Amino acid sequence: MGKSTRTIVIVGLLLVIAGGAIWKFRKNRVGTGVVRISYRASEFAVHDLKGQPVGSKTLRGKVVLVDFWATWCVPCESEIPHLAEWQKKYDAQGLQVVGLSMDDTVSPVKTYVEKHKMEYPVAMADEKTIAAFGGVLGLPVNIVIGRDGKQIAKHVGVTDINVLEQEVQRALAEK
Repeated sequence: MGKSTRTIVIVGLLLVIAGGAIWKFRKNRVGTGVVRISYRASEFAVHDLKGQPVGSKTLRGKVVLVDFWATWCVPCESEIPHLAEWQKKYDAQGLQVVGLSMDDTVSPVKTYVEKHKMEYPVAMADEKTIAAFGGVLGLPVNIVIGRDGKQIAKHVGVTDINVLEQEVQRALAEK
């Protein structure tokens, strides 16, 4: 087999592999900016602003909506009232919203939480927690974790709030 024939075969194989990956990605899309995934979420443990432990061990059996946000993030600010509403609306069904602030200091976060009546656990995100969720590039980042501890959706950046609520509702419906 000549050098040019080998090159053509290799390029052809790479195109087949890439095509399969693109097909799988498109097949698993649920909405704009959302990819449906299903794998065991990484363990995380933080203490909220009240000093209470919050993490994968304390939240077992619940549907968890992890929200990476910051006080200076405009899209985060428009999303937070919905998250607070959902915490009340779906609490009895087993939803737990957890806010992980990306701010540098806790003082503005405490003020913000009180002002916006965020009645769900809010903690400061640390390097270990950020790494546990595969890093945070841009805000907000919302991660939906099912009752079984599997991460089932990750929303990066501005997300249609209705799509996010549908993911939460689907996760709550799964027993």
